[in-house]
Amino acid sequence: MARKTSKSKTKPKASKPSRAKAKPIKAKTAAAKNAAAKPALPKDLEKRLWSLAKQMEKTMGALMLQALCEFADAWEEHCRTVKALQDDDRVQLAVKPE
Repeated sequence: MARKTSKSKTKPKASKPSRAKAKPIKAKTAAAKNAAAKPALPKDLEKRLWSLAKQMEKTMGALMLQALCEFADAWEEHCRTVKALQDDDRVQLAVKPE
């Protein structure tokens, strides 16, 4: 019997490149998560804030919220004052920096 040959050529299968095993993802520790979530305060400032929170019978979060609100209020008022004075034609006194 004569053997029939196929007219279409089949390409040899290319071997798949081997994949390197992925390194396991390390779970963040609770300390690492907390460190990333809140900025570090200087130790002396943190001690002062805890002392104030205790005296005012507030949580540290409530104390920090109050402090940030007062900070924003003061600087917004300062910026409004500076802007108002820039548009003022009256003579202004300036103090030279040392």
